[in-house]
Amino acid sequence: MRGSQLKEIFGRQDFGPVDPLLDFPVVDPADFIESNFDNLVDHFDFQNDATYKQRVWTNDKYWTADKKGPNFLYICGESRCGVSKSNYPYMVGASHGARLFALEHRFYGDSQPYDDWSLESLEKLTANQAMADLAYFLGKMNEDDPTRQTIVIGGSYPGALSAWFRSQYPHMAVASWASSGVVQPISDYWKYDE
Repeated sequence: MRGSQLKEIFGRQDFGPVDPLLDFPVVDPADFIESNFDNLVDHFDFQNDATYKQRVWTNDKYWTADKKGPNFLYICGESRCGVSKSNYPYMVGASHGARLFALEHRFYGDSQPYDDWSLESLEKLTANQAMADLAYFLGKMNEDDPTRQTIVIGGSYPGALSAWFRSQYPHMAVASWASSGVVQPISDYWKYDE
């Protein structure tokens, strides 16, 4: 489906500008609402219900009127998260009537589970905890419709998270868009520094 078909198919009034080359909607970062989501500090200690504030950006401007459109969840990685202008995955999501998300990775930006970065605190900085963050977040976002389709998206390390998430949580994501995902990391990869 192309951006120019959205109005006809979904009955929307105005989707704003469309990229002339791609025929996808140009997604304005100003249409995203930044908020905090209470995620679990430790998803694998069932006696610990401590939470932290995880930053999330949401855009439902293109979401289908019946709220049956998919989720496009962009996974932010090893830096402060934000929404960039004309990000291609958002454009594709918008063209499919999706609800768009960007979720900040734990321990980056303002998504800090602890007040300090002690070794004990950093034990919770793992790919498994990060994937569980995604699962918990999506579970809450899809409480109204647990069958809603989700596409998880990331590049580099978040690309790997995207692929691993699809593998580990196949009931929560129908697809992974993993750009340059390092799915087979090599420990002690000294050639990288060359």
